[in-house]
Amino acid sequence: MNKMKQELINDVMTGVLVAATFAAVIPTEAFAQLTSAVSTTQTNVAAPAMQFLGMLSYALGGVMTIAGIAGAKKHADAPANNPLNPAIGKLGAGAAFLAAPYVVGMIANTGSAAVGSQSSTFSNSAMGFQ
Repeated sequence: MNKMKQELINDVMTGVLVAATFAAVIPTEAFAQLTSAVSTTQTNVAAPAMQFLGMLSYALGGVMTIAGIAGAKKHADAPANNPLNPAIGKLGAGAAFLAAPYVVGMIANTGSAAVGSQSSTFSNSAMGFQ
């Protein structure tokens, strides 16, 4: 086991050394490839995943809000049998799920504005919505 672990560490260190050598010899090309890889990953993986998570958040928010309203109605009909606390909790959770895509979009735009264009406008395009 120890020998396998040492061989793995040697292989990883050799790979890091080769990558560092190429990055030192051709820094602009290495940076361009890294930028391209990050851009491709963001376009092909992150954007669809964020769009799916946004839709899932809206769906969960709608369900939780409707469940909270139904719980409040049950409390109004029979306050002794149905406490109000679970209904308020479901309404709060629903509101949080409904607001989550907007908040994540604001945070994403704030981060990109701090790094890049210094834009202060918000759009839903950060979450993949038009």
